[in-house]
Amino acid sequence: MQGMLYVYEVYREKSFSRAARKLFVSQPALSAAVKKAETTLGVLLFDRSSSPLQLTAAGKAYIEATQQIMAIEKKLLDYCHDLENLNSGSLAVGGTNFFASCLLPPIIREFSNAYPKIQLQITESDSAELYERLLTEDLDLIVDSGIYNETLYESIPLLEDHILLGVPAQYPVNDKFSSSRLTQADIIRGQHHRSDILPLPLTCFAGEEFLLLGKGNDMHRRALDLCRRSGFTPKVRLYLNQLMTAYHTACQGLGITFLTDSLIKMSMPSEALFYYKIRDDAATRKIFIAAKKNCYRTHAMQEFIQLGQALYQDDTLPCT
Repeated sequence: MQGMLYVYEVYREKSFSRAARKLFVSQPALSAAVKKAETTLGVLLFDRSSSPLQLTAAGKAYIEATQQIMAIEKKLLDYCHDLENLNSGSLAVGGTNFFASCLLPPIIREFSNAYPKIQLQITESDSAELYERLLTEDLDLIVDSGIYNETLYESIPLLEDHILLGVPAQYPVNDKFSSSRLTQADIIRGQHHRSDILPLPLTCFAGEEFLLLGKGNDMHRRALDLCRRSGFTPKVRLYLNQLMTAYHTACQGLGITFLTDSLIKMSMPSEALFYYKIRDDAATRKIFIAAKKNCYRTHAMQEFIQLGQALYQDDTLPCT
């Protein structure tokens, strides 16, 4: 079984040296274990001439079988831990940068206080890797807001947040819309939900330079979609990796950007930006907990989901 796990880690890391560090073994010992597995089977599992390391046809079959064996073992362990009534076991949860840093910690706190004997593992990565690891059952649950394959995954609603336009306070365009502009303090008090504060069409800001997140990010897709629906293509000054980076860059006056009320509420007090409601039904995103479809849902998973829903039942952030 150890040899199988060693081969699997080399496959995941696509490197013997990185896999060795991850497993806390020497590289020669890892190489010997993989070679032993190949000798036993009479085939090569890895194409060592490629960079990064690639699986051979036999290697692909080996990894598929390994994943099936690991899934069976995990289901058995989950069932046995459930018999212990949350007095033992583990739970692996993942999220992208913003969700892992803001939305997950309050749930983790409540869960850890209620079930201190459950070992929690938190993974922070991009959505593509999180869904891949959810599919292979390396992760039990993830928090996300993007598009997912409904044949492979199911979602449990967590909360809604609202996309607003953040505009540097020194921009002259703010003077035109003083009746619609909002401050951070207004957002924290929920003033953006008031019907008498009117949203603005994005075309009011079409001449400004934008700060957008890069391709592959859910907010990149949403921002471009909002602009297209308003009939223009944004003039992009910078592409950034994280929503919080976009926020801080906008605070420096380098462009306007799309932000969520969740992020604005959790940020340090600042008067650097004004915020505007967007006249588009698509300026709301649903945040959810995703799980692999038709997968055994342990008591720990169920409790984590229920605690999350209870914390965010009013679409409010406990961390604010």
